Amino acid sequence: MSTLYATSTRIALWLLVAMSTSAHADFVGYNKVVDLWAEAGTLRAEHHHDWRNSTRDARWWMIFSTKDPFSADNDYSYLRLRDNRTGAELLCRPVPALTHIWISPNSKYIVGISNVKLRNPYQLVVFSKTGDLLLKRNMVGTIWPGEWESVTNWINWYKEPVPQITIVEDGTTATLSVEDPRGILRQFQFRAVH
Repeated sequence: MSTLYATSTRIALWLLVAMSTSAHADFVGYNKVVDLWAEAGTLRAEHHHDWRNSTRDARWWMIFSTKDPFSADNDYSYLRLRDNRTGAELLCRPVPALTHIWISPNSKYIVGISNVKLRNPYQLVVFSKTGDLLLKRNMVGTIWPGEWESVTNWINWYKEPVPQITIVEDGTTATLSVEDPRGILRQFQFRAVH
């Protein structure tokens, strides 16, 4: 009887530990090339990132030195803004790897979010239409119900594939709301653009 009890206890403890962890194993490192875009009014935002092995050394250097994907050394990931009427490029900035971009209805703000964790120091960025970086946030280690991370590649912190996103301005402050995996709006504040 004691052997059966001990075995049952071990199995129960193992299952409890296995089900309680928020880390998931990755078989292969993230290595995608992604192109995405969003439009609002006359503004078009385009994002490209290349996480293939051919860019690994540059990303490795960035993550283990400056941790600054916004520098000119980043030639593997960018955010480009275009005027839809004329096709003119308004700006092109180096950015971290993004998996969803959104433009506010008034075209004042461009929000980039990401579920990429591997060599990607920020999973949330907000830019003004003129290219000013207003908010950057590393979401790794966030502890919310429904949030989970793989060991190296992924962080599931927003509702996929398309979360609800809003920005509300109140004087000099803007509040960004992003829907989390369970449908709760998570808020982030930054300096409003006027």
